[in-house]
Amino acid sequence: MCGIAGVICQDGGIARLALPAMVDAQRHRGPDGGGEHYLTMGDATLGLGHRRLSIIDLSAQGAQPMVHPHTGDVLVYNGEIYNYRDLKAELSAGGTVFLGDSDSEVLLHALVEWGPRALSRLQGMFAFAFYRAATGEMMLARDPLGIKPLYIGRRGRTFVFASEVRAILASGLLEPQIDPRGIAGLFSYGACQHPYTMFRNIRSFPAGAWQMLTARGEEEPPVHYWSPPRPESHLSRSEAVEAVRGTLEASVRDHLVSDVPVGVFLSSGLDSTIVAGLAARHASTLRSFTVGFAENPDLSELELAGDTARRFGLDHTEIRIESADAIATTEAWLGAIDMPSIDGLNVYVISKAVREHGITVALSGQGGDELFGGYSSFVDVPRLYRMLRHASWLPAPKRRRLAELLSAGKPAAFRAKAAALAESGADLTSLYTHRRRLMAPAQMNALGLDARWLGLDENFLDPEEMEAMPVNPRDPIWSVGLLESRLYMGNMLLRDGDADGMAHSLEIRVPLLDRRLVDLAFGLPGRVRLPNGRADKHMLRAAMPDLLRPELLNQPKHGFTLPIRRWMLGPLAESCRSGFEHLRASGLVEAEGLEALWSTFVTEPESPAWSRAFACCVLGHYLRRTARTSPAREYAS
Repeated sequence: MCGIAGVICQDGGIARLALPAMVDAQRHRGPDGGGEHYLTMGDATLGLGHRRLSIIDLSAQGAQPMVHPHTGDVLVYNGEIYNYRDLKAELSAGGTVFLGDSDSEVLLHALVEWGPRALSRLQGMFAFAFYRAATGEMMLARDPLGIKPLYIGRRGRTFVFASEVRAILASGLLEPQIDPRGIAGLFSYGACQHPYTMFRNIRSFPAGAWQMLTARGEEEPPVHYWSPPRPESHLSRSEAVEAVRGTLEASVRDHLVSDVPVGVFLSSGLDSTIVAGLAARHASTLRSFTVGFAENPDLSELELAGDTARRFGLDHTEIRIESADAIATTEAWLGAIDMPSIDGLNVYVISKAVREHGITVALSGQGGDELFGGYSSFVDVPRLYRMLRHASWLPAPKRRRLAELLSAGKPAAFRAKAAALAESGADLTSLYTHRRRLMAPAQMNALGLDARWLGLDENFLDPEEMEAMPVNPRDPIWSVGLLESRLYMGNMLLRDGDADGMAHSLEIRVPLLDRRLVDLAFGLPGRVRLPNGRADKHMLRAAMPDLLRPELLNQPKHGFTLPIRRWMLGPLAESCRSGFEHLRASGLVEAEGLEALWSTFVTEPESPAWSRAFACCVLGHYLRRTARTSPAREYAS
């Protein structure tokens, strides 16, 4: 796990000033070393930079930028290739000579030997830049699900890329103009939505794709080398269970490869329990970590997780958080986030504690809900889809009115979402996005954010991205899994997990998102994944009965959650109001709409209204720290 950066600039002197600043801005991603390499690319200077977090092959042989000794090709890479030993053996059999034992060196030689075809052979998480000296071209690539981040920016013939947005800003080569589409994504879904960021000229690189930049400075269109398999598997239920069991075991085993200590995030949930139980079979010593709240016992998972750790023979650590720590922890998080989000504070908290205990790599259970149907959306959206298809003859205003009548007496946030869902019609994507959204269209409009004016679709998403989304109306469960993986997980959970873990130089690995398991899960029709029609992760339960005792299987789903909504009216009240006021003063959104959000939160603090108010606070702090703000309409032209 590392941080990468690069710049292509006509002025070599400017490139040599910008790149060190970009690399240094990502020092937290790689405290074990760093390097820069400059070369000529056409009539421009290419600078490639790297910060290293040493995990596999701790020697100098694993340092980057890595230059091929014979071809002069250069690699900067962030991530882990878990099958690197198999690839190394194959390359060695063909005559390749290795100087060390790092996955970075294996990736370099694989790219030299196979070019873009190497991507289909990688099992891992990655984002990299590869310069081929013979042609003067540079290839950028990212793993299938976007576990590892990659951002790009361009101004004229100047091109920059990095693992974090802050590094691109640190280059000083791009004007930090606020993009209202980034704000719209944050307020709609809690995080900026691909391909947008908070800045007009910085974009996220597409997951599962590679792109070539020519020696003339031209960008060829991205090539998508991976897409989720269609639900066409002919495996029976029992065969599918066996396949999931075997693939899970192999994935967790492979994710343990490391030359530094490995730990596991352990909650009382099914996903982390399975990961911990399988890891314990393959690791002689393994540490586990659980967070609990001294003053909020209803949110604590300490007892069940502790019992799990004892059963698996893990070296277990309980991390107890006092509410008095909330201010300091949250202020530190607000100062560390790379992109504004309502998510990630929980990962930041546990990552800090785990790193302080000497752990460099931690396994997470992320991905089980998205792949195997753990969210209620897997039930709600298909049911709504069927219902609204039957009611499609009713005009949208009447469907809305019916929803308002049926939700009478519920909190305002619930009523607004129900009305928006009914009005959206029987479109799977719209039903899903309305269910996931923080704000209804009327609330977005009150903030001065209009989808058509911003060039977004009616769901406040990029039209081209959504047009290419292969939603399958014949299998709503499969489609919900796709949407959860691409939008909620891809645009928030994975991105925030990486940034908030790396804020403490902690590599977070996600064995449930191993490509082999992803391909298997997406190949299964919905009726096989969830045969009982319940969002209960049936396949995981059936595949791992020996790891999941009744107390875990029968508990209600609650996840790893911080009591943010309670803190916002308590120890974090002053900090939250400060961020809120800065956002209002920026002029980026309408003040009247902001006040309505805050007022609703104060009236209904235990409702979803807290997340909208929190988004305002986070954005205000982020703008204060990173950007020169101006009214959004100034940048929309």
